[in-house]
Amino acid sequence: MNINEIIAEGKRTALGIEFGSTRIKAVLVDEDNKVLAQGDHEWENHLDNGIWTYPLEEVWAGVQDCYAKLKKM
Repeated sequence: MNINEIIAEGKRTALGIEFGSTRIKAVLVDEDNKVLAQGDHEWENHLDNGIWTYPLEEVWAGVQDCYAKLKKM
């Protein structure tokens, strides 16, 4: 059964997203924790007023990139 069939049939899936220091990672698993798809996005933090941070625009762009890569699988 492919990913589209799993989703169309309403089978349980879970999407996990990790915001790491150098990469955002996303993984979609089925109810048996089998990886169905994954995507990632590399990024760099920025020193802003003495605090290492990530601009919100880059967070959203990274999540969108992860999803686009995940969707291609």
